[in-house]
Amino acid sequence: MNESNLLKIGSQYIDLVGETLSSRGISGKILYVSGPTVDRLYGKKVRRQIEEVGVIKEEYVDHNTIDYAMSVASRAIATDINCIVAMGGGKILDVCKYAAYMTKTPLLSIPTTMANDGIASPIAVLKRRDGKPRSLGCAMPSMLIIDTDIILDSPIELIKAGIGDTISNYTSLLDWEFAVSKNKDEMNGYAYLMSKNALNVLMNTRFDTICAEFVNILGNSLVLSGIAMSFVGSSRPVSGSEHLFSHALDYYSEKKNLHGFQVALGTIAVLKLINMPQDDVVNYLNKFDVNVNPQKMEIDEDTFIFCMQNATEMRKNRYTYLHEIDLSTDRLKKIYKQLVEEL
Repeated sequence: MNESNLLKIGSQYIDLVGETLSSRGISGKILYVSGPTVDRLYGKKVRRQIEEVGVIKEEYVDHNTIDYAMSVASRAIATDINCIVAMGGGKILDVCKYAAYMTKTPLLSIPTTMANDGIASPIAVLKRRDGKPRSLGCAMPSMLIIDTDIILDSPIELIKAGIGDTISNYTSLLDWEFAVSKNKDEMNGYAYLMSKNALNVLMNTRFDTICAEFVNILGNSLVLSGIAMSFVGSSRPVSGSEHLFSHALDYYSEKKNLHGFQVALGTIAVLKLINMPQDDVVNYLNKFDVNVNPQKMEIDEDTFIFCMQNATEMRKNRYTYLHEIDLSTDRLKKIYKQLVEEL
């Protein structure tokens, strides 16, 4: 993270909220944003620390629309909010990242799940008025506290999804190299290296179970991915063909799966399509029981084929292997069958 950011990750770090705010000289009105369930579990402890350094105002999030994020931003401006403290999952963090960005207000982010790199990314995924998701540029949180105990108490499937999202850096980097070779994009060496490090940090870990030490590594890996994005001001270092496929599933499929599982499936499928080895990725996912079999995810053959063939429409300025390789229905049928049998 850059000098304006502060990352703290470890056991019982929820107790460092007040210290973190004080270290940044934050006082006055502080907007605490959470949801009913998360607030019931951890809110009392966080609110008490906020009240020690400032005057607390509260907002409870139950949806993540662009309109709602703008209303939070409007409240922050109208009531002279000096800092936003966001605690919860991706929905809450995305609303607050965008509101903080629009108001240039410091943001302390306290994720309670680790399902994707959105915990630290300069991207907010919010819903349009038609209910479709839209990825919007914003800024990384000014401060980030990851309490590994809280993450371990979250549903394990969310942690597995975080593993899947980081693994997808594998194909996103291949796509970036490919786009540069075709003069369709420019390379940023720092961002590439940061994304590569995020991937390597995870894949080279000595742990083979989801424990506190592994959660610490996963958290750092997801933050590194966020930093990579901040270097170029886009998701290019961590989002390639596998993300385009996932966006197509979000847009066209009735079945909604966690983002991390979708991009992990997309990673393996794309590696097959470009005739690259998949063993390292598959073995790593299997080690942590990250099951991305398309049938298990209730993605049928027709949906898989349609979304793969229409993935490039999801983001017009994101050039990937999918723009040039054979995506014929017969070939995709074979790939789908292999995925069902092998995963």
